[in-house]
Amino acid sequence: MKIGEGLDGGSQSGFNSPGIGSENAARITPPSLPQDSSEDAPAAEQKARRWAALLTGNFGLKDCSVEFARGPLTDWLAQSAEGTFVTISSFPEIFQTTRFGSEIKAVESPLRFLKTVLDGLRSGALSYFAAIDLIGRNFGWNEERLFQWKLGLENLAGLNRWLPGFVHAHGYLIAAFPLGDEKLDLLRGALLQSVEEPHRFLQPNARDEFDNGFLEFKKGYMDAYFLLHEDELHAMAGMKKEEPRVDPVALRNLDFLSGLHYSDKSYLNRVKLLAKWIQQNQCNLPVHEILELYPRCYCNFNPASRQQPASSVTRINGIIQEGLDYFRTLLRSCEQRIRQELDSQSTDQDTRREIKAILGAGPMIPLKPQCIKILNRMIAKNSGEFLSEIRKRKKQMTW
Repeated sequence: MKIGEGLDGGSQSGFNSPGIGSENAARITPPSLPQDSSEDAPAAEQKARRWAALLTGNFGLKDCSVEFARGPLTDWLAQSAEGTFVTISSFPEIFQTTRFGSEIKAVESPLRFLKTVLDGLRSGALSYFAAIDLIGRNFGWNEERLFQWKLGLENLAGLNRWLPGFVHAHGYLIAAFPLGDEKLDLLRGALLQSVEEPHRFLQPNARDEFDNGFLEFKKGYMDAYFLLHEDELHAMAGMKKEEPRVDPVALRNLDFLSGLHYSDKSYLNRVKLLAKWIQQNQCNLPVHEILELYPRCYCNFNPASRQQPASSVTRINGIIQEGLDYFRTLLRSCEQRIRQELDSQSTDQDTRREIKAILGAGPMIPLKPQCIKILNRMIAKNSGEFLSEIRKRKKQMTW
């Protein structure tokens, strides 16, 4: 006979408290039925069939054969007991709070027990009716407790389905610029404040409230940002251009260094984007389409800064310098290896002087393609060391 082959209609629960879950659930040993069970087999079987239907929501299980019912029951347990645990563990960090963990414990604890039942079904240690019997006992054969637990499970599943949209909305709110519009700025602040209590989002009405508030904010923000964006660009179009210029030597050096193996090209890409914007002195990007996904135009127009072309040139020179500092710091971290390679190679004096200038503390000199070719040869030969340093730099970078 399989473990728990018989049925017992008693109300003994595997949990020590009247709540839905218990940390002790996973240690329950399936009971064997006494021969003098007070509930006859047909009545116990009928109750088990009803509970299988209530548990899975598949009311066809009340009347179908055990051979057929075992599959749907196993599938439901696998989806609930295993799938939900994966969901909980993958929640964003903002949900990893003590209060949120406490709120979902009533759902999580029974799931741990259901996982042991699922394992018993899969291994053949539990029969179909014995599995239902164990589940019924752990809910005290109390249908209201089962209903409340399933409601919590559905709320958790609903939260999981809602998360992708929430993650986008939360990122949008964080990246949005304050526009000086009191209503919009207050609404944004209220939405961000609600995120500080993520356990509230287990309830559908709280999720709906956040969604409605975000949609109201996003519409108002898009309209306001678009108008400020257009007004600023029109004002700038009539301005006489000032004389600040991009440092051509520094830009060329950054361009060359961005050609190093495994290099970070983000500095050069940012420079190119801003340079193109300044050259055109206007933004022809599809602002409305951009604002649907991200709260800032790709030209990085900030309504608070009222950025002018001259200040953008200064910003480009600043990005170039940041990029050069990044590459020089990276190469200096491998300075000993570079100097060893340099000493072992027959390299012309100009290239040696350029590499030493990169490694030194003084100003850089104009680089030539041959310098990058030699450095790439060194990087390829010692790729492990260079990649390790590159990864360190990426972790340290903040934007």
